[in-house]
Amino acid sequence: MQYPFSHILLTKNPIEEASIYYENNNPQFFKLFCAEDLNIEMARAIIDESYIASNGIKTLLIAANSFNIPAQNALLKVLEEPPSQILFILFVKMKSLLLPTIRSRIPIINKIQKTPLPPFPLEIQTLNLQKVYEFLKERQKEFGGNDIKLEIQALYMDCIKCGLFFDEKEHRVFEEALVWDNQKEKHHNILLVLLLMVLKAKKRSFDLRSHH
Repeated sequence: MQYPFSHILLTKNPIEEASIYYENNNPQFFKLFCAEDLNIEMARAIIDESYIASNGIKTLLIAANSFNIPAQNALLKVLEEPPSQILFILFVKMKSLLLPTIRSRIPIINKIQKTPLPPFPLEIQTLNLQKVYEFLKERQKEFGGNDIKLEIQALYMDCIKCGLFFDEKEHRVFEEALVWDNQKEKHHNILLVLLLMVLKAKKRSFDLRSHH
């Protein structure tokens, strides 16, 4: 499964997984950086590549069995504020291999844990403002108990399955929403932003179809 935002992918075999991922995609839009130990020289090469313009979204695949601290510090700024149309996927065995500053800024997807993604609680096809209001009113009464990161991923995947398309700015909002929870943002506020954006995308999709 491909996600349209930068993320950390937890996997048993980072280098092998990244190599397969690269081979299954267009090399024009994917660049592979693999090392047993990611060092400062490779970090600089990654930074240089991230500033080379591309005709579309370019994804940098970074895989290593260990990541040294100077290399991670060097990458921190570009990971936090990537150039336009640049995505990063970090393939790692354990999140503890990465600095807390990196882990707090990039969503983590656990491929080791084979748990299927549950559907989002609301049907995207019948979603309207009234249903959003009622759903969030109920969620406001709840305290914890829901994995907001899983819900955000489920919402995105349900939208894609329904044929909705998001622009680059909207993709970034989904990406940022995955780390808002770390900043102690209330869950219903996060979902409000995303669900209003989904309604906007639904209207845009309807308008496009009605013009054809």
